[in-house]
Amino acid sequence: MQHIVVGDRQLLPGVLTSILPARLCRQVEEATPAGLVPEELRVRRGRAASVTVSGRNIRLCTILSGAEMDDLLLAMCEGSLYAHSETVSRGYLILKDGIRVGVCGRAGVVDGRVMGVSDVSALCIRLPHPTPPIGCEIVSLLHQLELTRGVLIYGPPAEGKTSLLRSVAAQMAGGEHPLRVAVVDTRGELGFSLGSPALLIDLLSGYPRGLGISVATRTLSAQLIVCDEIGDMGEAKEIVEAHNSGVPLLASAHAACIEELLARPGMRLLHESRCFGAYVRLFRQPGNFQFRYDILGWEAADGLL
Repeated sequence: MQHIVVGDRQLLPGVLTSILPARLCRQVEEATPAGLVPEELRVRRGRAASVTVSGRNIRLCTILSGAEMDDLLLAMCEGSLYAHSETVSRGYLILKDGIRVGVCGRAGVVDGRVMGVSDVSALCIRLPHPTPPIGCEIVSLLHQLELTRGVLIYGPPAEGKTSLLRSVAAQMAGGEHPLRVAVVDTRGELGFSLGSPALLIDLLSGYPRGLGISVATRTLSAQLIVCDEIGDMGEAKEIVEAHNSGVPLLASAHAACIEELLARPGMRLLHESRCFGAYVRLFRQPGNFQFRYDILGWEAADGLL
């Protein structure tokens, strides 16, 4: 993986530097403080681009024209918008090296379904980085639960939930007593940096979460399933079936507090089925991968309802 290197820092991967305007790459270099790395880059049609570092949004001078945005989207699609039309209609693109791009524009809607996106106005590029060994507390929690129930990690967006899931998955699938871990990587992000041949990981890339969970349970004999951003009722039913088959789930969800999380119908079904033995609210220290965890057992969470 090729990157822009400033001093001893690796900033932007080569898949981006090869297609982004050179002036934008230079501004990302200049705007990123020493010792830190960019987490997200946003480019906008007729508006200022920005880079997010340690949770802080830094405005850049680059303003892309409509033609530049169209060319950039086409380059991200490797010259074929049609080949990527399905994911673009869902609001995202997947590039190499685990890079996910959020796509914002004018939606063409037929019978309530987005059939395509035109006049792209913004591209939100999330920049994954190799994850340091974090989350040993979550590993211990899974073992304390004796893998009879799973763990749900929640918090607001961009708090580091995906990075934490990756690290825990690697620890559970490695070491002296590895488990068979199935990773359901719906959007091509979760599996980044999990390519070590020593890990007992089965990667279900591109699968819808519900289907991936079902395959991991029924055909892969997984001992632990890992996926991110769960929430809807269809996924919840598949998770309950996996739980009833004796396979625990390590997952993440967006929520600011436990009350908000459990107010959702899908989450309430999972709670009532006792799929998760613990709920973990994640707090990340700005600028690094140091986390604080608020852990709530099932019984304590149930008492709040």
